[in-house]
Amino acid sequence: MIDLDRFDFEVECPKCSFATKIFYRDARLRDVLICRGCKANIQLNDHMNECRKARRQFHTVMQELENAIAKLNNITIRL
Repeated sequence: MIDLDRFDFEVECPKCSFATKIFYRDARLRDVLICRGCKANIQLNDHMNECRKARRQFHTVMQELENAIAKLNNITIRL
């Protein structure tokens, strides 16, 4: 299964707007990051556990995809 914690993306510092790369894991765990531009502390906030909900939806969709692919393996083509 794909490890979402290793996906990275950029967020802007609320003080200086400098883009800082974070990992999904950082957002999920509500880590405090240091802006590389102004050195301010950035407290990540997973408002209403959106990371957990997105992770659950992702795993559900991946399971559905695996099931659909498994069904395709049972197709017989006759010529």
